[in-house]
Amino acid sequence: MDFWKTIFGLVRRRAIGPPLGALGLVAAALVFFLVPTYYVSTASMVLTTPATGGTLSTDPTRPIGLTNPLLQFSDGLRVTAGILILSMNTPEVLAELGVAENGTTKVTVNDGRTNPDLLGISTNGPFVYVEVEGRDAAEAQSVVLRAKERIRKELADRQQALRAPRSTFISIVDVVPSSVPTAKMSGKLMAAGGALFLVLLVGLGIAYGLAYRRADGHPGDHPGDHAGTPEAEGRRGDPDDGDVVAGPEGDAPPAPPEKGPFQDDSAELIVVVEEDDEGSFAHGGDHGADTIVFTRAGGRDEPEK
Repeated sequence: MDFWKTIFGLVRRRAIGPPLGALGLVAAALVFFLVPTYYVSTASMVLTTPATGGTLSTDPTRPIGLTNPLLQFSDGLRVTAGILILSMNTPEVLAELGVAENGTTKVTVNDGRTNPDLLGISTNGPFVYVEVEGRDAAEAQSVVLRAKERIRKELADRQQALRAPRSTFISIVDVVPSSVPTAKMSGKLMAAGGALFLVLLVGLGIAYGLAYRRADGHPGDHPGDHAGTPEAEGRRGDPDDGDVVAGPEGDAPPAPPEKGPFQDDSAELIVVVEEDDEGSFAHGGDHGADTIVFTRAGGRDEPEK
């Protein structure tokens, strides 16, 4: 609890809170403008079967009936979509698209699980989703177009390699065409927020450390460590002249001592104890009264009994 009270107290100080907040905002704005802007372009496609289905009649006089391709989605199409997705995520294919391995352009090809619009239906349909992220908007859209052409070529080449009848070839059509690249601001906002938080954290940490050292009585902050300096000597006065001696910070100055009965003279005080009857102790009787004599170095005062 004391920790947070100290933190809130530091924030409320004019010399700490406002300057630290202004510095954090400046750092956040600087990071926001220095972090490069990325642009995202996407495309969504789906695999479909031909109207004649996936089989070819061996008897030309008995053709197979026509069907609606949108009603013929099956596990075979989803498997084909998975094959295309795996083939597009190889380094060789990415190099053909003009994407460097450690470059600033990033290509994502999947079944739509990274797209919120396709997340709920990607498990039921043979979707192929393409997303390109890069610093140049035109380059991002160009890579999406090349990726779509590469997917269509890959699908045709695999069906030809398997010697499938051309009338049964699976086709791929656009669900959402290549989108206009849009700026992705989440990275810039996160970087700016991180800079603001870091500046506030470091600044408050330093201020708290200094406050803790002062409250803990660090040797460097003791008033006694400045003894002998001109400032300390200037604050020190002569008690006999009635000057106030500066004490520790926050303490009241000590009151001057009251004068006693023997403080009106600067001569040395001598105390002498005399016995009136020296023999009283030897006989065990009551001893006489002792005499206390106060004298000065220059003379003898009257005795008191």
